[in-house]
Order: sequence, then C-alpha cells, then structure tokens
Amino acid sequence: MEITTVTDLVALLQKEQATNGAFLSWSHWGDRVYPDWNGFTTALVLRALRHIPNSNTKLSYIRKHALDFLIKCEQPEYPGTFRFWPVSRQPDWIKQAPLADADDTAIYALEMARNGLFERPYLRQIICCNLIPHRLRHVDIPSPPWLRPGVFLTWLWLDKGSANIVDCCVNANVVALLAYADMTHLPGYQEACSMIEKAILWAGDSWFHARSIVPFYPHPVELRYAVEHAVECGAELLQPSLERLRECWWAADEIDGLSVMERSICGSAYSGVVWTSRVVQIVRNLNNQANFCSLENSNSLV
Repeated sequence: MEITTVTDLVALLQKEQATNGAFLSWSHWGDRVYPDWNGFTTALVLRALRHIPNSNTKLSYIRKHALDFLIKCEQPEYPGTFRFWPVSRQPDWIKQAPLADADDTAIYALEMARNGLFERPYLRQIICCNLIPHRLRHVDIPSPPWLRPGVFLTWLWLDKGSANIVDCCVNANVVALLAYADMTHLPGYQEACSMIEKAILWAGDSWFHARSIVPFYPHPVELRYAVEHAVECGAELLQPSLERLRECWWAADEIDGLSVMERSICGSAYSGVVWTSRVVQIVRNLNNQANFCSLENSNSLV
C-alpha cells in the first residue's frame, strides 16, 4: 500500500488496529504463524508516529485508542510497570504470561507521557520505584566482556535465583526514558550508555556477536532504531554509539535478504518465537521519506 497522504496513513492504521486499540503483529514459532495484538507493537507504532501532528481528528482517535490499550497492559500488583499483553489477554499458545519488564515499561511510559497521559513527576516515580532497583549488581565470571554492574535487567520483580538477561536494546529504551524525564543523573544511565558503546565495539563485524548483545531482538538493526530514538530524547552520551551503529553493516536497514515487512521487531530469548509487524515497518519507512512536522496544514506526506 502506497502512503502519500495523511488520509492514506489513517486508512492503513484503521485497517491494522483492532477494536481494543492494539495494532496487528504476527508471531512466528517455527512453521506456525499467529496473528497477535500486543502492547509492544502498539507502542512502536505510536513511537513511529511521534512527528505527525494531531491536527487530524481520526488520527487523534487512533492514538487515543492505542493508548487505552497500553494502559490495560499495566501489571496490577506493581503500578507503573507494564507487560507485553494485558492481564489474562495473552494468546492461547502462551502457557504462562510474562511478567512486567523494563523494556515494555520504558517504551509504554514514554509514549503515554509524550501523548499527555503521564506527567513528568509520575515518569520519575516509575523510574525510581520500578527501574532503578532492578539493575545488575555484579558480573559473574565468565560473562560477556561488555557486561558491567549497574545496567538495567530485563525482567522486573523476578524471583531471586531466576535467570535475568541483560539486553542492550532494552537498556537503550530505558536510557531514552531517563533522558526524556530529565533523570540522566540517576544510577544506571551512564552504566547503560557505556555498556552499549562497549558492546557495539565488541560486536565489530560479527552478526553472531551483534545478535548476542540484543537477545530479545532477533534483528540487531533494532538497536540502531532504539539508540536513534534515545539520542532524539536527549541521551547525548549515546551519540558516539549512534555514529558507530550507522557504520555497522549489521545495523543497516537492508542486509539479510528479507523484505522490511518480513523482518522481526522483537523475539523471545528463550523459545525462538519472533514477531513481525507490517504497520510498524510502513510507518517507520514514512519517517525516512517525509518531514511529518510540515503536515500541520497539509494533507500531503510528500
């Protein structure tokens, strides 16, 4: 579908948005493919729409409907933390719904703040109460050379002794939230930025190494997107990392023979499930082709 006007964009979003407000993605588990509506995909669409003004009434409603779905993904026991799906709304093939995690919490909270649902003081509360306490305390030996104490763990409120993986893309999304909330002085910010820089250098030209620094993101180009967004939010410490990522072949948009629409946006580090989303990729591509900030008084995207 060619998108050249706001009307075209609205039509696409309406087609891909469910009645509950979530945007469509597809989960791939071996040869099995299932439609899925989750908060992560929905939040990425909102992020990709961030430069489009709210002057279009239908677009404003689409945003509000998506935000309503994100709110439902909050973990009731721990206010201010968010999960991949709303409580008891995960797909039938998911045996046990995952807990709230730092990635979803940071991504959703930032989008809700960006769209006027959360004030900065509440963002700071989320950061101080739910993210800062869940950081890596020490590094076991052996461990990846880029890993360091103080960075953000993925899972929140996980039982002691359970495996809790560190992911550079997750940390970039938390860094974006810290920068947006003017909280870069807090513990974890500098550690996360330093880890991301060291991990990119360690990955070098190796696809295997690049994949290993982002275990929840099967395609490492997602790290470039996350770091670009974090820098845009004010994370100046990540600017050198962004420049390096723009030179990495494994962080380029077209590298693996798959069309952009077939490329995964996230995955499970444990079970081999990956997610793709046509609407996420289309709206991202529009960001590369048009200056959305000029659409305030125009219907054209070109």
